[in-house]
Amino acid sequence: MSSIHKSYRFLFWALAALSAGVVNYLLWRPGILLFSFLEPFRAHSISVNNSWTFLFFNGYFSDICWCAALCLATVAVNTKVQLSRFDKGLILMIPFLSEAGQYFSWIPGSFDWYDLFAYTITIIIFNSIFSSALIPVYMKKLPASIASISLSLVFLIMAFACATTQRTSYRSTPAPDPCVRHGALSYSPVLVQINIDGSYTMKDLSGAQRSGQTYFMDALKAVSPYKYQLADGVTPNLNIYITINTDSYQHYGAKVTFYVHDDNTWFSMASNYVEPYRLFDDIAAKINTFVMYGWTHGKCS
Repeated sequence: MSSIHKSYRFLFWALAALSAGVVNYLLWRPGILLFSFLEPFRAHSISVNNSWTFLFFNGYFSDICWCAALCLATVAVNTKVQLSRFDKGLILMIPFLSEAGQYFSWIPGSFDWYDLFAYTITIIIFNSIFSSALIPVYMKKLPASIASISLSLVFLIMAFACATTQRTSYRSTPAPDPCVRHGALSYSPVLVQINIDGSYTMKDLSGAQRSGQTYFMDALKAVSPYKYQLADGVTPNLNIYITINTDSYQHYGAKVTFYVHDDNTWFSMASNYVEPYRLFDDIAAKINTFVMYGWTHGKCS
């Protein structure tokens, strides 16, 4: 097979690897800069129960495809112009330079040691298969240098395109919210209204609301007997809004906002709960602390 045909064959497989990585990003991480034009169509990522499957396809598969495409493109260019060791080293350092750029915040994204490990293994595998094309020593030539620099720039641009979108505002920083210190609710009973919703589609929202409201009221009474009473047909003193959220690992968290007649405040519970009723217990305990001792919000020194 002629060198031109070999070059085209390697280039074809490089494009195939890149395409596989792009499709994987579209399915698992549609929020990257490359797909910013899809925002009006509200692209959604895949969600699976198996955490290892999610971690591999969400975090590493596309990176491996990108690195494999870089190796294949290097072989294709070398078949055509015979790159020097310096040129090949420049190209194959791109994955590690992109991670370094993320570490120092020069490139948007998150530094990951496992990415470095995946890149190293991928390059070692390709080096063992194409050692005659990747590591022989040639005298440095201008066309080879131009090809290596061009290829490096192309893959650096791809690294930028695969970064997660970040909306950065360069306007002046808004003034912080004023400090508010609210005292405890000294009266008893505190008439409570409970509102439960989900940031995701629940299978039985009405059933979850009924059972959740009953359990949450019992949890409030458990931490402070005789302090709370359900506002059944009367104006409540304390309105509690709980929005349940979950991650791809079936862990639960919540955003909680509560209102009294002269103030409102809020807090979040991290998605660390595998049992939603344990989450309700901790929310009830935290709200009881606010009710018994008061709360603050805003810029308080």
